[in-house]
Amino acid sequence: MLHRITGRATKCGPSAISAIAGVPTHEAAAVIRRLYDRRAVNGVYMDELAAALAELRWEPDYALRHPKRHDRPHARRKEVWERIFADVPFDVRAVTLGKMLDVAPAGTWAISASRHFVAYSDGFVADSAWFSRRPTPWSRANPDHDRVALRRIREAVRFVRVSRDTRRRSPVSEER
Repeated sequence: MLHRITGRATKCGPSAISAIAGVPTHEAAAVIRRLYDRRAVNGVYMDELAAALAELRWEPDYALRHPKRHDRPHARRKEVWERIFADVPFDVRAVTLGKMLDVAPAGTWAISASRHFVAYSDGFVADSAWFSRRPTPWSRANPDHDRVALRRIREAVRFVRVSRDTRRRSPVSEER
């Protein structure tokens, strides 16, 4: 289930975190700034988004990657990327946003398409620019959805909620 995107930050990475975890965007941006010693969050990589969601008790379960996405899969530290995604099964396929969402995949997804993050869950999409900050049902009949349906997916990661009983250490703090 996606949450309504709330908060002061307007960038797509914190917006996707807000939709998935239910925290305000400025709190999601604060988690990324704290984990990666950044002054501002103007764009994020998938490993930064995954590390922030791990802090909020969401961990990656499955990934879909574009075949040409091997040029720079990680943000700043390859070790962090490998620690987060080491045991995550993945497929390598070239697919568009519409082709993926038309089949209504199960789970909660953070999708990177055309350098923009979209949150998807249970047939609903939310983001900071293309769709709406309020989760809306995905439909090709909707002109706003159809106009972005041909965007190529660079990376899509399905996340699952981790129970409160499970204690996880931050993948970033282990390196420091």
